Amino acid sequence: MTQAEMSDAISGELAFDVFASESPVAHKQKALKALMREKLIPKQADDARFQAGLASLTRLAADRSEEPESRLLAIACVVHSAQVVKRLQPSLRQWLAPAMDGDFPALQLLKEADDRLNAARALSLADGAWLNAYLADAIACEETGEKAREEMISALLARSPTLAELLGSIARAMASVRPETEKPGDSVARRQARTLSALRGLIPTSELEAGDEIGKALHELVNLPLRAVGRPKEEKVQNELTEEVILLTHEIVRTRFSVATDPVVFRAVAYCRQMLGSGSWPDALQGALSLLIKDVREALILLGRQGVRDQGLLDQLDMLCNYPLRARAIAKEIAERHPELDEDTRQWLIHGRVVARREASSTALEVGAREADVAIGLALNAAREARQAVAGVKEPVISVLDIYEQSLVSVAQDCFQRFEGLLLQMDQVAQQRRLALYGEVGQEVDFAPKYFQAVGDLARQKVIVRQPAVVRIRTDGTAGDVVLKGLVE
Repeated sequence: MTQAEMSDAISGELAFDVFASESPVAHKQKALKALMREKLIPKQADDARFQAGLASLTRLAADRSEEPESRLLAIACVVHSAQVVKRLQPSLRQWLAPAMDGDFPALQLLKEADDRLNAARALSLADGAWLNAYLADAIACEETGEKAREEMISALLARSPTLAELLGSIARAMASVRPETEKPGDSVARRQARTLSALRGLIPTSELEAGDEIGKALHELVNLPLRAVGRPKEEKVQNELTEEVILLTHEIVRTRFSVATDPVVFRAVAYCRQMLGSGSWPDALQGALSLLIKDVREALILLGRQGVRDQGLLDQLDMLCNYPLRARAIAKEIAERHPELDEDTRQWLIHGRVVARREASSTALEVGAREADVAIGLALNAAREARQAVAGVKEPVISVLDIYEQSLVSVAQDCFQRFEGLLLQMDQVAQQRRLALYGEVGQEVDFAPKYFQAVGDLARQKVIVRQPAVVRIRTDGTAGDVVLKGLVE
């Protein structure tokens, strides 16, 4: 039967006979499509002729003496059959295993995108060290077969250790592509945009980790292929590629939030802004950019709550906004809406820089603290006097109120308790600075010039304390250095 005769619709018994015969693979494929069109498959999938045709295609797929295109088409037909007859799918891996090795023909030999899709489905069942490089090359060479591209990316995702390594392998493969067109830069850019779009759809459902230097890998995926053939000339192509870069970056940041605070992740977006060549982002990209601006904003808040001020991340906000004033306004709004951030971080967000401050030396801090010790000592003495004064009137006041104004008893008791609490706080402050009072008012002590200063002439050894001295307590609990001398007479 000639090719012209096969181009006419065939059906029924004739299609079964052609499929089972030793006809060329292209004829078998037409017969298979006729059987599917007539809905004889999967109804008559047990027909001996259909089974014989599948066996013939499987042998042909593994026959290295056959033309590479025929081998690929045979594989595509076997997979297509299993797509229709679901119970054949468990056997696919075993049937196709002899055909799946390092000399697997290039998918681009198949002219039809559907055939490339079915061949790509076969690749998802394969194993071997050759497979990742093959898939990366096939992705880079795929032009318009979006389903085939997605199938190959999905297979590469399943076999890559990290997203960074996946992006890097596609970048290296795509850098070797040389389209034979008038505008190779535009052709490569369109292919890049389609690849990024497919990645964007698959990454959210993948559990693959981001990996080290994912920002660098994404930048190389955009930069290396265009550096080899030149940047795209058409504005529409530039915008389409840039939008996909922005959206994929957003998807990576959104689903792999561990890299959201890494400014390098936005490097590919910065490259695209340079590629556009204008001082501002086009209006068509504002919707995509708003997603990334929101991501950077959340990252700044996350770091700010930890007291981390990443200037590189703040610079990305400038890059994503058309005007520096808008970036400053967003950063200022973060500072105003999040008072829980420490003051240095809030000032950094408002002014866009870290205010340099000279740290006081430990010696200077101690000198200042010692100057405050005098006031603490005087307050400690006042607290002692107040406690003694209150102790003498507390019970009489409560007793009188209990007789004449019982409604004020609880109020008075509360006031006394609060007053005692204040005095206890004063004691704790003194303890923290290791301060204590030496001597009590009215106490007779031996005169010690180290601790006391005499009021008036003093001609005797025994003196009366009029104001206690303020001393610093040693680690063993004894009085040490004098902070403020007491008064005696």
